[in-house]
Amino acid sequence: MISLFSAASAAYSKPPARHLYPIVWQWMKGNSDSLYKFNDSTHPGITDNLKDAYQVRRAREYWYQKNMNVFENGTRQWQAMTGFLGRFQTLRGVWRSGLDMVEQTLGGFTVHITPVSKDSIEITIHDIKSRWSLFLHLPFVKNVPHSSDKRNMMNSHWIFTWREPILNSLFHQRLYNTRFYRRRSFTGHHF
Repeated sequence: MISLFSAASAAYSKPPARHLYPIVWQWMKGNSDSLYKFNDSTHPGITDNLKDAYQVRRAREYWYQKNMNVFENGTRQWQAMTGFLGRFQTLRGVWRSGLDMVEQTLGGFTVHITPVSKDSIEITIHDIKSRWSLFLHLPFVKNVPHSSDKRNMMNSHWIFTWREPILNSLFHQRLYNTRFYRRRSFTGHHF
């Protein structure tokens, strides 16, 4: 049974992307900072949404594949992975992200996975907001400096980090994916 308090709080809860909208607005006006950092303790809703983003799942699967030999020989000397490009792919990206406004706001990004210990990894997402990324190269958008103060929408770097455990089951899932999803290298299926 749902209590009145939890039902009321669910009705008034806002999507986690609400923290991103003021930043985007400031950036469009040419007043944003050049670096923003988000993590599990400061913005748990945003990082929770990103953990299940399609390109993050693909990057996670790639990391597990890269460390398959380490898993099989039992040394647990994990290798880092840097610069996995998570492309948004416009229409496919909109379809895959659905109503997840965090994923839609980010678009394309790079994923870095670093081992923290023998049992956990840290996932870092780096997104660069530039004038071209917002308007998707649309020819009818006049992407020019602002007339009032002549400031451009400068590049703004958004960095999202969180830690998660290394799961043996995901190594087995990677083997399953290579056997049954042969059309694409990394599908992110069940990652």
